[in-house]
Amino acid sequence: MSFFEAEALSLSFGGVHAVRDVSFAVEEGEVFSIIGPNGAGKTTLFNLISRFYDPDAGAIRFGGEDITRLAAHRIAAKGIARTFQNTELFAHETVLANLLIGCHAHRRTHLLEELLFLPRARRQDLAFRERVEAVIDLLHLQGYREQTISALPYGARKMVEVARALCVAPTLLLLDEPSSGLNPEETEDLSFWIEDINEDLGVTVIMVEHDMNLVSQASHRVLAMADGEVLAVGEPAAIQSHPDVLRAYLGD
Repeated sequence: MSFFEAEALSLSFGGVHAVRDVSFAVEEGEVFSIIGPNGAGKTTLFNLISRFYDPDAGAIRFGGEDITRLAAHRIAAKGIARTFQNTELFAHETVLANLLIGCHAHRRTHLLEELLFLPRARRQDLAFRERVEAVIDLLHLQGYREQTISALPYGARKMVEVARALCVAPTLLLLDEPSSGLNPEETEDLSFWIEDINEDLGVTVIMVEHDMNLVSQASHRVLAMADGEVLAVGEPAAIQSHPDVLRAYLGD
């Protein structure tokens, strides 16, 4: 059994098949990318995995557990974290505060314990801060720690969103077009950070991405989609030269 499995997922909106009979498996420790032209169904597939949408048919399994009907708010506690194509951060809070929010899924104290800052609340707060500082060090965000999100350049905001997802302590990280809006230098840095997240933290990554240079550098395997269906799955070089993939991007 694979670490993550999608089996025959389908979803329609008003008769339009956004995702049709999509199946794939991701092994633990992989960086697995999903590519395709606009309208291919990539983000819809991500929304199914992160439980924002319920599929019309099919199944999703994570760590051997069927999570097809799991409520979206329970996904983080299972070890799945996600970023978004457009950053979803608290703009008027500091970077540090945003990262601490990422730890909320693992809060085990009660309101009274936190109001009185009892020993268990203190221990939990210390553990969360240690986790956040480790992520700040990993992604080189030390200089931004006390700055508000609204004051940051766009590339830094993107990395703070990745950092907040890592503060959930996931075993599976979903990255939705992480290079969107980044310049070439920032995208190059991103490829190294994905490698560090994967190898140093042992986090499995599923990434929707349009930048094929990043996909080639960071991915172990790639799934190509078009019109809501799977075209091919394989290593990056094989997918880039696959005739069905070329036809989807370039036409006949």
